[in-house]
Amino acid sequence: MNGNGSVGAQEYLKLLNNCNYGEKISLGLEIERLARERTEHPAILWESQVISYGEFNRRSNKYARLFANLGFNKGDVVALLMNNCPEYLIAVSGLAKLGVITALINTGVRGEVLAQGINLAEPRALIVGSDLVELYQSVAERLRFRSPGIVLVDGYETGMELPEPLQGLPGLLKSCGDANLESDSAVAGKDILVYMYTSGSTGDRKAVPVSHQRWWTVGQQVRYFGYLKEGSIQYMCLPLYYNSGFTVCFAGMVMSGSTMVIKNEFSVKKFWSDIRRYRADYFVGVGEMCRYIYSQEERADDAENPLEVVICNGMWGNLIEPFKKRFHISHVIEIYGTTENVGSFVNHDETPGMCGQLSIAGLKQGEVVRCDFNSGELWRDGENRLVRCTPGIIGVLLCAINDLNPFYGYVNDPENSEAKIVRNAFRDGDAYLNTFDLVELHENDYISFVDRLGDTYRWKAKTVSAHQVADVIMKFFGPIEDATVYGVKIPGHEGRCGMAALSFIEGENMDWKRFLIYINSRMPEHARPIFIRICKQPDYWDSLEQAKQQLKQESFDITQVKEPIFFLHPQKEAYIPMTEKLYKEIMEGKLSF
Repeated sequence: MNGNGSVGAQEYLKLLNNCNYGEKISLGLEIERLARERTEHPAILWESQVISYGEFNRRSNKYARLFANLGFNKGDVVALLMNNCPEYLIAVSGLAKLGVITALINTGVRGEVLAQGINLAEPRALIVGSDLVELYQSVAERLRFRSPGIVLVDGYETGMELPEPLQGLPGLLKSCGDANLESDSAVAGKDILVYMYTSGSTGDRKAVPVSHQRWWTVGQQVRYFGYLKEGSIQYMCLPLYYNSGFTVCFAGMVMSGSTMVIKNEFSVKKFWSDIRRYRADYFVGVGEMCRYIYSQEERADDAENPLEVVICNGMWGNLIEPFKKRFHISHVIEIYGTTENVGSFVNHDETPGMCGQLSIAGLKQGEVVRCDFNSGELWRDGENRLVRCTPGIIGVLLCAINDLNPFYGYVNDPENSEAKIVRNAFRDGDAYLNTFDLVELHENDYISFVDRLGDTYRWKAKTVSAHQVADVIMKFFGPIEDATVYGVKIPGHEGRCGMAALSFIEGENMDWKRFLIYINSRMPEHARPIFIRICKQPDYWDSLEQAKQQLKQESFDITQVKEPIFFLHPQKEAYIPMTEKLYKEIMEGKLSF
């Protein structure tokens, strides 16, 4: 039974107790089960196409057979550089039947960040969407593959010439059979299904292993606590390389045997027409999407739509009830999760303003503990144990690492993996994942999100690594001597946008037009620093951590900061000097970002 009440919790616990998910669970087996039980039921709706579970399974078998013929085995890695489309999920599912790991590459990053992400996975092959061949070529010389190192292009049109050494994927698949493999029993729940990427809380991007078990567990949670049913039609426009897209939307679809509409991107102008066209009653999004939807001009037919359930991450508490009332939505459920996939936090009772609860179905997922807000250091008492927060207190969210929620660490990065773990927190031998996220603890173990620690920040519903932005800036051939990057708040917007404090080589000047062309080519739009402060006082760089706290506090307040600040104007697409008039317009919400 689906639902948010005690029945859903009981069914979920029964499922966990009766299933040896560490051994017998895999994506491939679940797809084959659905192909038998719901053969003709629509799995994917894509533009005008309807792909049934039977067809989905047959097409995934072609991938499994092709890569088996190419000599790929369990534990090998294939990188996937592709935008949202059915083939994305079909490819991952086929590779999963062999136990081959798919590295889900972020198509929004550029330059060395893109190359680093691919190289980190050490893939034996790369699958590229035909619309991303140019992006691949921009970093091809920097890529390192394990043998055989083949690059396959999907979706290219017949007769299209591919540059060496690229090969067309459709022709190779055409010659492969579509029957199930004899057995994929060698693939177990504890085996790795995909790699996802995160900035973590500090430093460069990292690859996170996600097991079949974890993917299965999240899907069951969406099914039992998120109202996702067999007959649901889910509208999915999040990137599939994101945790919410792959480990919430796709897993929820498979675990419930429901239908998913795949869109390549979110469009606020097309949202309601798409919802009505596909008769979608289920939507998983982020807070900024919902704010964009709500900010559109009201229409007489706003409530005349089939949408019933919205699962969201980062929706403002004071927007939920107006959103539900205007669009006649039955349920808006806030969730919180990490790309590291340890713990699940679901506001299944829909308590206003909360992003989740520390327990799910009575199973404790984490704790909120006291810390030093400036240094991020966790407080310990006289017995060297962490200090739990009481309701009303803000602290760091820790996720319990255990058999249900294992932490596999980061790929080829033991140092950062260990740095994320807090050991002997409350008793000898326990272990918790430090999210570096500040939350407020409320009664009944509810939590609400407050802010992030570390040198990452969230902007446009995406996580940005301040370290990597600073690294890209420092590689600009120009006057920059030093740079530090941090996130600052803009009133009326979720998260924090990027701001950079730069010091220039004496006597040098910045060519702002050339600088903007450079960062546009080297980083995605959401990572670009919106504000740049030119620091002439060397004191800022003497003690960087204290200086960064001061820089964050002063932000872009031109009425207080006497040094020059430049502003990336969203309409003019240019860095221009900040003025008091501009500052006032930003603070009053007269500029849209």
